Amino acid sequence: MAENEKSPEEKKQQQPKEGAEAKPVEGKQAPDKPDADATAQPTGKPDQQKKKEKKQKQVAKEDEPVKKKEHDENFNYIIRIVNTDINGENNIVQGLTQIKGIGRHIATFIADTAGVDRKLKFGNLPETEIEKLKEVLENIDEYAPSWMLNYRKDAYTGEDIHLISTDVATRLRDDINMMKMIRSYRGVRHEYGLKVRGQRTSSNGRKGLALGVSKRKEAPAASGKKEESEKK
Repeated sequence: MAENEKSPEEKKQQQPKEGAEAKPVEGKQAPDKPDADATAQPTGKPDQQKKKEKKQKQVAKEDEPVKKKEHDENFNYIIRIVNTDINGENNIVQGLTQIKGIGRHIATFIADTAGVDRKLKFGNLPETEIEKLKEVLENIDEYAPSWMLNYRKDAYTGEDIHLISTDVATRLRDDINMMKMIRSYRGVRHEYGLKVRGQRTSSNGRKGLALGVSKRKEAPAASGKKEESEKK
């Protein structure tokens, strides 16, 4: 057996054990491993990443439930004035416009004459100020000038009045019935359901059975043969 050759037992002893760390050789340093963060390349542009983050934040804000402002115990959510329910969250001008026959212009006039702040919410108004608004609403003819009223020169009395709430619909129905009774041009047009104020009718306002071209249906041939046989 040659001198250089070694027995298998000696070879096993010289091999390092599994799991044992290799000792660094003196005078030599092990190369440092490169950091993963340093080697990793950015997947996208920074501007795109910022845009994505903004979108995610916006979506998160939208998903958050909206917190309603808490009101006092005395806050009225619904107030009834002149047979109409007014939302207490609206301010004075917006709330008054919910009444039929009241617009923004006359609503501001009513709030000023009653001495109520326009920006206040209806739910925060005390009963005394609500009573003032009711008084002005019921007597608009006395407070407002004639050019601001919506029904001037009444046919029966000749006075200038302002109609609100259910009075608007009832007076309109009565006027139409009066025009039909006296057989005026407008009354006849109302009866036939046609335009009243001189609008075109050939190209606009078409409705009913006369709409479109109607074709007559021809009788089938079989029915004609049966009639001839019966005559014979």
